Amino acid sequence: MSGNITLTERAAKRINEIVSGSPDKSALRISVLGGGCSGFQYEFDLDGTRNEDDLEISRDGASVLIDSISL
Repeated sequence: MSGNITLTERAAKRINEIVSGSPDKSALRISVLGGGCSGFQYEFDLDGTRNEDDLEISRDGASVLIDSISL
């Protein structure tokens, strides 16, 4: 399922930098919300909780979480 999503080395480095400032957060969460007139909205949050339906993509110590509906 993650075959279309790639976490680059540069992105992993930047995620690690951002997450290091939030000790209680360990991953970048990407969410897609249904929009009205303007279409979909994308959210990026720091999250320390991995849910059962999350896809986790990791590289060089950085983690990205995407819930199954947002995929």
